[in-house]
Amino acid sequence: MTDVPTALGGWWHDYVCPTHGTELVGPDGGAHRCARGCAVVGPRYDAARVVLEHQACARQVRLLARRAAATGSTADREHALKLLADYAAVYAQAVGPGWNDAAEPWMLRGRLFAQALTEAQWAVQIADAVLVLGRENVDGVTSMLADLLTTLDEAYTILVHDRDDERNNYTAWLGAAGALVAQALGASPGVVQTWWSRVLRHVGLAVGDDGWEWEGSTYYHLFVLRAYLLALRGADPSALPAEPARRIAAMVRVLAEVAAPDGRLPALHDGPYDRAPMHREVLEIAALARGFVTDPGLDAVERFARERLGADDDGLERLLDGWFPGGPVASPAPARGSVLFEEVGYAVLRDEDDTFQAVLDAGPHGGSHGHLDKLAVYLYGAAAWQPAPGVPPYASPLRHGYYARTLAHPTVRVDGLDQVETTGRVERWDARAGHVTASAEVRPGVRLRRTLRLAPGCLLDVVAVDCDEERDVTLGLRPAVDLAVRVVGEGAETTWTAADGATLHGFHGASVAAAMVAAPGRGPSHDPAAARTVVDWAARGSRVVLASLYHHGPRPPRAVQISVAPEGGATFRLTTPDGVTTIEVAP
Repeated sequence: MTDVPTALGGWWHDYVCPTHGTELVGPDGGAHRCARGCAVVGPRYDAARVVLEHQACARQVRLLARRAAATGSTADREHALKLLADYAAVYAQAVGPGWNDAAEPWMLRGRLFAQALTEAQWAVQIADAVLVLGRENVDGVTSMLADLLTTLDEAYTILVHDRDDERNNYTAWLGAAGALVAQALGASPGVVQTWWSRVLRHVGLAVGDDGWEWEGSTYYHLFVLRAYLLALRGADPSALPAEPARRIAAMVRVLAEVAAPDGRLPALHDGPYDRAPMHREVLEIAALARGFVTDPGLDAVERFARERLGADDDGLERLLDGWFPGGPVASPAPARGSVLFEEVGYAVLRDEDDTFQAVLDAGPHGGSHGHLDKLAVYLYGAAAWQPAPGVPPYASPLRHGYYARTLAHPTVRVDGLDQVETTGRVERWDARAGHVTASAEVRPGVRLRRTLRLAPGCLLDVVAVDCDEERDVTLGLRPAVDLAVRVVGEGAETTWTAADGATLHGFHGASVAAAMVAAPGRGPSHDPAAARTVVDWAARGSRVVLASLYHHGPRPPRAVQISVAPEGGATFRLTTPDGVTTIEVAP
């Protein structure tokens, strides 16, 4: 009797509740449970669940093998060998010479799984376990590894040569799996070096000078970085070609520099999902990065992931010492001040105490994983006040139906329509002053300009919209916390309240008659059915200027007066117990 799944796997993104849009939590008899009480049935969900079970089982093999090596546990070693033997038998019986029929037309097909990508992720874990345990100790493992290496090489040829899509994130994972499977198989150094060369070439294609994966997606940045670090097992980081090594080190630094004050990674242009497997992957990246780069700066990121995992933290990453022989790559220490990622177009404004930050999206659309969210502003501090929403698993219609749309993001819609795919431009950047101005043409004939400026305890936000004729202009506020709105004269005040009682205060004024319309809306994508009060700040005109002050300090002002200039600037007059402060934001 086998202890591993015996069925072929489908597409894990299908494992999503069709009613609530959240990932299903597990099987219950013949159904699959949703956290909100649904019991979902069907072969699509069954096949998706098999993927998750295969990946969990492969991780268990890897964990047992590494724990046995670290502690000398005979029981762990025997258990790991049993699971490997089971997998060798299943692979021989279930996987034929053809590709998996469950694959959709757009997928790069696998054999054990619908996608070759999933095959590669599974193979990395199996290969690591074999490298620890030794392939000679398990019947059938050598044959399984040889078949896997053939599959990976064929998939690489299809993707890179037949489809001419080498920059695809799949390439990084095919490279990682190829390198580790080749090592586990005892292949010649030349074969391993071929896979390493493929990985390093991909770094040059997929990673910008600013260190971001080209799509500007936090999820795929983590995804590709993890593949690179895993692929280079046994390599000396300091001896790698200088440019790809520099870019991988810059990818690590990106995570440290974009993370919120509590270590949360903003879910820019897709994920990361707030799910246990994702947090485990972040921990693995942090552990491997310590061997690759001199100063990863990921302590807060690691701490946040571990807190979110709680009892689901299995500690595998603590057993990965020695992944890289030799010395780490020398790299500048991450900065925790304000930073502009010029190529991908993210501007991060951060206060001096590292307690509050705003992220402005002013770059390219981001390819197939991009969102229609240009010049959106995401706010983090004592809570994730207005975070990038992320996306649910891809099979959910909410991915494109809501979360990739302008409607889901804190930016401007015109005439009730989504933005077009567009690229923003940073016009002014001053890290010391905490000042950024960016612009974008978000629809034909509609130009959006947004200025952010930090002041003590405050963020000032001025949005100017120029249209070719009078139009309906709407700026969205998209909180992940409780939001209350109060009209005060010609302006409005908002109070943002986190679960622990922390508050953020907003003060808002406009150049023309404007109304804040509060309505029920969706929360961030890890729970799309969560009800949140969202606001559409609506006005009509050919030129509309909307100005806001967000106060995150301990003592909110008694009053704020906002004077908005028609040319696009604003003056904020704060009355506090200490006196009156006037702050101007130039157009």
